[in-house]
Amino acid sequence: MNYVDIKGLTTKVSDIAFGTATSTLEDEEKIHDMLDYYVSIGGNYIDTARFYGRGSGIQHTEEILGRWLNKNDNRSKVIIQSKCCNPYMDRNLHMFEEMPRVGRTFMYDDILFSRDHLGVETIDIYLTHRDNPKVPVEEIMDTFEEFLRRGWIRAYGVSNWTQERFIEAYNYCERMGYQGPSVNSPFYSLLKLEKPWYYRIPAFKEESVKWFEDHKDVTLSAWSAQGRGFFGSYPQYDPDKADPATKMAALTPVNFARKERVIELAAKKGIRPSQISLCYVLSQKANIVAIIGPRSKQDIDNVINATAIHLTQAEMDYLTLKTDTL
Repeated sequence: MNYVDIKGLTTKVSDIAFGTATSTLEDEEKIHDMLDYYVSIGGNYIDTARFYGRGSGIQHTEEILGRWLNKNDNRSKVIIQSKCCNPYMDRNLHMFEEMPRVGRTFMYDDILFSRDHLGVETIDIYLTHRDNPKVPVEEIMDTFEEFLRRGWIRAYGVSNWTQERFIEAYNYCERMGYQGPSVNSPFYSLLKLEKPWYYRIPAFKEESVKWFEDHKDVTLSAWSAQGRGFFGSYPQYDPDKADPATKMAALTPVNFARKERVIELAAKKGIRPSQISLCYVLSQKANIVAIIGPRSKQDIDNVINATAIHLTQAEMDYLTLKTDTL
């Protein structure tokens, strides 16, 4: 396990974060068991959010995590990252996009909910889950600083913002002398999205990584760092079976060409294609963490084994089609 620094925290965090988005009440015992295993091998960064969960687990994930935190003094062993400002959603995962929940009032509503359901006084890292460009960045950053002064959080940041809007917030915090955002959490992987895929979430531009290379006080916390399984053999990526949003955003000639090269390089290194896609993210020069959504201890092992492999710049250029030979 490798570790990185996050501004505002005194504890280094593992560069593999345990994502809890798919938690269900029925699987609570299994989730607790996987969390125990993750911590036992050195993991300490857990990502959650108020609206996380599937089916009966919607808005219950933080409760599931909270009960685990109460066991065996687990709170002292981990860094918790949660989020505010997600649109309301029902248990069928329908998100009410027409009712954005971004701004000071929603941030207070969400953090009070999350602190209560997690059973903690302080959330280590707190992010906006979504954005609403109609809300001034000043209001959002000022509110984060209020949370810092109250001792409710130790660090803050954003998820699923455009790079332009994030830089606007970053610059405002510098002018105000604030601690400023410590984390930016986009959908970032070797899978290149040409258009938004999920709920109008802006696609993270690959060239944006350069900014984070130059500003290492901000950590990239990449969700779906393995491209949501695109580089495997999942049927949902068969062009004849994929849904329209997937076809438009992900099933492009560029991505299929990248997949061929991922499979080729994985064979040469004797590892899985999914591991190569993870290595691509973790081999960037920015301060970076990959959020995974394991379904078993074996999934965790496969990911951890991949962290020992660092791709060269030549290999990354080959994977991204910048060069034709290794």
